[in-house]
Amino acid sequence: MEGKFGEGKRSHGLGRIRARLQTTSETVIGLQLLVMNLEKRLRVLFLPLLRWLWSNLAFHLS
Repeated sequence: MEGKFGEGKRSHGLGRIRARLQTTSETVIGLQLLVMNLEKRLRVLFLPLLRWLWSNLAFHLS
């Protein structure tokens, strides 16, 4: 879990949260973790689809 917080601080700006209220800070952190999860799922789903499209496009063009 701490590795994900480190990743969030390095690449997603979790170390720069400027919210003043605790509830606002928790909301910002939760949304950022949601975005990190969505990015991972998109990579897992989108890259195989992109590779498949690329191979089929290359096959049809040759």
